[in-house]
Amino acid sequence: MENSITSSTPHVSRARLDEIGMGDPSFTVDLIDIMLVDGMERIEKIRASFTTGDCEEVGRTAHSLKGAALNVGALTLATLCAEIDDTVRKLRIAITDDQVDKVEEEFSLVKEELLNIKSELSA
Repeated sequence: MENSITSSTPHVSRARLDEIGMGDPSFTVDLIDIMLVDGMERIEKIRASFTTGDCEEVGRTAHSLKGAALNVGALTLATLCAEIDDTVRKLRIAITDDQVDKVEEEFSLVKEELLNIKSELSA
């Protein structure tokens, strides 16, 4: 699957992380850890709910992941989640497997960047 975002495009806003972490590297690392765990759980829930056809749960979980993504400055992930949320909750139509794949792919890129930032902050 191709990603239209180039590898040089940041998937996480370091400025947003610094802002929400209030200049405290330890707190920022804690926020990253929370996003990594909760984000993965939400991704898995989106996939499972999609597989069982539970569109309402897909929408709720995508909405929740969107908020978490915005908190850490993962704007592309937030946008993809908003598209899913809008599709299933507001338009009342089913999403596609491709939409779920894109969210999973973007989360993996966000995860990679968050782990790199965490490593920098922990050094």
